[in-house]
Amino acid sequence: MDFEYLIDDEQLKLTIEKKDGRYHVTAGEITFEADIQEISPGVLSIITGGRSHRVFLAEKDGKTHCSLDGFNFSVREPSSDDAGFAEGGEASMEELLMIKAPMPGKVIKICVEEGETVKKNQTLAIVEAMKMENEIKAGLDTVVKKVNAAPGDLVDPSKVLIELKPPD
Repeated sequence: MDFEYLIDDEQLKLTIEKKDGRYHVTAGEITFEADIQEISPGVLSIITGGRSHRVFLAEKDGKTHCSLDGFNFSVREPSSDDAGFAEGGEASMEELLMIKAPMPGKVIKICVEEGETVKKNQTLAIVEAMKMENEIKAGLDTVVKKVNAAPGDLVDPSKVLIELKPPD
């Protein structure tokens, strides 16, 4: 089943399927399996990659505020007032040029340098999220304008990791 959410006001599209009691989640280039259980009201246990995580949830002002492994973020469903949501379809040019992590994580490796020519689907960075290494790939052929992250940096979906130049 497909879902769209705003996480800290950044769009995230998810596909979630339940198979054999486990959830299979895909968010952009990231795919993982998880066992998700409600421990008590407002507290979830998520086991993925052999590691257990507790997620604390609180509802306020139409948003769900979440705390996961020291990362705090808010989640809400998009409304008709949110530009670019209802239609889906192709990524905007800004999304293709401003490379961001799809979820909170830690930069493991930056695979490109400023000024480097990159091809569509080339790996730009590797970010670890929920103990899984996830490759972030270029959405078009272009040139790296600026690298804003380094290995070891903690990132979230609002931080631009790499800026690409618009195509000529």
